[in-house]
Amino acid sequence: MARKALTDNLWEQLQETMAQHGCYQKDKNRDVMEAILWKLRTGAPWRDVPEELCPWKTAYNRFNRWSKTGLWEKFFLAYEKKLIQNGYSSMEVIYAVTSMQVELGLVKIEQLDKAVVEQLQRYTYPVMPMDIRSILKSLEVRFTTVKLQVN
Repeated sequence: MARKALTDNLWEQLQETMAQHGCYQKDKNRDVMEAILWKLRTGAPWRDVPEELCPWKTAYNRFNRWSKTGLWEKFFLAYEKKLIQNGYSSMEVIYAVTSMQVELGLVKIEQLDKAVVEQLQRYTYPVMPMDIRSILKSLEVRFTTVKLQVN
């Protein structure tokens, strides 16, 4: 059973942010968001998203659709900030963020500059598992504590 992160209060706040970015309200959005948050927090491949949340392909497609609306831009800025705060150099941060964007399917490796591809292939930059609070905070959710729920 997958641990869930969204309380009713957090989900209401997320829905407001999603509506501001033009994300359509669908019945399964909460489960899809749980699956996306699970993926971001664990760093696991999309195909490993727990089936009880939603099919992995649904989470992957919705993540990409929502990223086209600009929903995840603040997330990547927060991710960069967290890497810098943890002592990574600016070059490491650039390649780590680019690596994560390639892994998530937001950027195709063919779109990148040849020098960037060579650097990505030469070095392995650890994708830092995002703390659930950082992810939600970057999506404009205001709260003091998050307790993962087991349903």
